[in-house]
Amino acid sequence: MTDRMEAHSPDTDTLARLYALHGDRVYGYCVRMLGCEHDAADALQDTFTNLARRGIDSHGDEERLRFYVFGAARNACFDLMRRRRTDASLDALRETGADVEPLETRALPEQSALDGATRDAVYTALATVPERQRTAWVLRELGDLSYDEVGDRLGMNANAVAQLLHRARNALRVAVPTAALQY
Repeated sequence: MTDRMEAHSPDTDTLARLYALHGDRVYGYCVRMLGCEHDAADALQDTFTNLARRGIDSHGDEERLRFYVFGAARNACFDLMRRRRTDASLDALRETGADVEPLETRALPEQSALDGATRDAVYTALATVPERQRTAWVLRELGDLSYDEVGDRLGMNANAVAQLLHRARNALRVAVPTAALQY
């Protein structure tokens, strides 16, 4: 084994020697990784099948060879876990018509009602704010524009925009009922 194992297909004697040296420990490792003797036996078989397919330099340092064999066993266990997941894929769930959107992105009915009430209260309060302040607030908060961008649209500098936004926010704090903003 060199920096990258010199790949050549090992003969049956080499694989038999590797199995005799490491098979029991690899099997025990796979049992601990997978928690099932049957799966561990499959992973053990996959480990040595992969070693045979990829090839190894069996004439190298025994310590490095052991690490290489256990690395192959770890990968075989991970591959087996991926293949045997009991969770149905999201695509399969979608095909059955199941709702698979995460709860964070789905609005619950109560949350939708609260959001609607809050939105209505803010829009009603916005109608009471002077037009220039309202325009600045909408561009900044809903349009997500910077102070400079808002200033460019309204023909003023960023400091003037900051003053307009401060006045608009104060007016909204007074006009929007506190109860409408609580969830």
